Amino acid sequence: MGTSDNDETLAPPAAPRAQPHARSGRLQRHRRLVLLLVSFVLTLLIVGSIEIACRIAGFGGYRPTFVEAGRFPDGSALIVTDHGGPNSYFFTNRSNPGSLDPTAFVSPKPAKTFRIVIVGESAAKGNPYIRPLSAGAFLQRMLADQWPDRQVEVINLGVTAVASFPVLGILTEALDHEPDLVIAYLGNNEFYGAYGVASLHSAGRSPWMIRLIRATRSLGIAQMIDSWRPAPPNTARTLMETMMGQSSIAPDDPLRSAAERNLETFVGAMVDRCAGRGVPIVVCTPPSNERDLAPLGAPSVESLGDAERAKVQEFIERARGALPADPAAALALIDEALHLAPNHATVHYVRGQALLRADRKAESASAFRKAVDLDSMPWRPPSSSVEAIRRAARAGGGILCDLEAAFHEASPEGSTGWELMDDHVHASLRGQFLIARSIAEKLATAPFAAPVDASRLPALASWESYAARLGDNVYERFAASHAMRLLAGIPFFQQTNPGFLEHHQEICTKIERSASIFARMGMQQWLDVTTHATEERPISGWVAEACLQNGAFDEAARLFRCAHGAVLPYGTWDLEYTYKSLMASVKGGHRLDAEDLQAAAKAIERASFLIAHDRSPSGAAEFWAGLLHQIRGELEPSITFFEGARPKLPPGSLVTADEALVRAYWATGRADRAAAIIDEGLRGPNANAYRALMRQP
Repeated sequence: MGTSDNDETLAPPAAPRAQPHARSGRLQRHRRLVLLLVSFVLTLLIVGSIEIACRIAGFGGYRPTFVEAGRFPDGSALIVTDHGGPNSYFFTNRSNPGSLDPTAFVSPKPAKTFRIVIVGESAAKGNPYIRPLSAGAFLQRMLADQWPDRQVEVINLGVTAVASFPVLGILTEALDHEPDLVIAYLGNNEFYGAYGVASLHSAGRSPWMIRLIRATRSLGIAQMIDSWRPAPPNTARTLMETMMGQSSIAPDDPLRSAAERNLETFVGAMVDRCAGRGVPIVVCTPPSNERDLAPLGAPSVESLGDAERAKVQEFIERARGALPADPAAALALIDEALHLAPNHATVHYVRGQALLRADRKAESASAFRKAVDLDSMPWRPPSSSVEAIRRAARAGGGILCDLEAAFHEASPEGSTGWELMDDHVHASLRGQFLIARSIAEKLATAPFAAPVDASRLPALASWESYAARLGDNVYERFAASHAMRLLAGIPFFQQTNPGFLEHHQEICTKIERSASIFARMGMQQWLDVTTHATEERPISGWVAEACLQNGAFDEAARLFRCAHGAVLPYGTWDLEYTYKSLMASVKGGHRLDAEDLQAAAKAIERASFLIAHDRSPSGAAEFWAGLLHQIRGELEPSITFFEGARPKLPPGSLVTADEALVRAYWATGRADRAAAIIDEGLRGPNANAYRALMRQP
């Protein structure tokens, strides 16, 4: 068979050839993926190596709020609070962080001890009062009266100028230390505080972002870089002024809903974490000064023209002028302003004043609350924040203590003012008592493993009686009002609330004028900032010293006891104030009773702990322990402590120690040793003091 030209079409097709550019593209993509993977792994290795190096260098992580200070012979540990824990939340304000009162407790928890932990902000801490006059101290005394068979212990972890997220962190740490009850009292700093939505921490706008920033800043690399930045200089501004970022927040600003969301999220997390550990939690709503403080921020008048703004201001001024003599006319004028500017916070505040003078208390309370809610500088929590706390407590099964409602009920006008508040959110001394009593009443009705006897609550003493038992005195009231007048001196307070400064200035002036000459000397020493080189001593301690030196022994003893409750339980001021309160009592002609002698013995035990754990570098613990032994009539042990103190003491204190030591040697028949100490002193810079010792028997 022949072939034709068409036969070639019957041949099998040739296999297709791979296109060079296609193979090259796949290869390039593969190489890029490998390169990206290698780069990613190398980056992780480099970053990880740097992070490890930073960790070795001491960067990374956060300091804890609680540290072990040492162990007792029975194996239990002394736990003390460390400022470094709370301070870590103030990463943009390192030179002026918030603070918590130093405290100490034993772990494991001793038998028959009922341990209460208070967490929150400065209002929970008890500002502007010292620890013995705080709500926590009132509560401790009330529950001790209820439970005489238990040791009631209150650990107050309130920190100034923090929002809810730092409070959650501190609470989480505290749950490891066997609390029987947690009290959370917060909500005042959700705008202006560490991790607040309007503070310098702009990251505080949502819970997930807050948690991310906190985790990121725990990295060693981040902390090393941060250490290179110079700390901002200290200024004369208050801490809350320093924390302010966005100072004006309109009623419809998204920051308000962000604050509400954060508060509900983190309070809810507190309730959940307590529930997970089987610890009941009392969640308190924050009361505020509604009636006696006008709105702090500039009013929202952007929608008004210049003429309308002027008209509103005119109505406000005329209404204020009419208030004293004609409340009805004032109300008519301010209603005209309200028609023009319905979201003007000051208009609602003046309207509340007019309604109150017209004896329409319920309406006035509503107007005052509206003024707080519209305040463009929300240093007082708006209603939305308070409601967020209520929702979070109820949703998680927490015990809600509605302090806002309790303060309203206890206020004669139905709205809270100076009788219960010392400034915008901090309770007066009577208010501190009301906080404690409200919590105690709530414990009597809540499902609680250790209930308070409700039938005994009506028999509770008056707030004045409890305050007196806790050491209330005019000098601590002066200190509280002095702190308030410093706050009242902030420019926007002076502009919006000049009466705030006048209120506390009047209190301070009255106390100063009524004080004795030597008491005023102690007050002036306390006011001198140079006298507080390390940590601020309570004013009671300064005035007590002046009373002691001028023969007012009973007053000195009382004030030393109050000051003692305000200092670290394990520290040299603790020992000093214990001794001086007893010594002043003896000088006042009183014989020490069994309770006094036991207090001295306990203080000696604390001194021995400090010495055993190398916490007395200056010899102060040995010095005070020696004096405490002598006031108990125990000369031999005092000699041991004084001899241990001598190599450490500075010259001034050494003279005092040697005087006591020489008398002890004489009394125990060792005149030769007394003579040797005097002879040594005669060759030193205080020879005259030792010559005087030679003339004593």
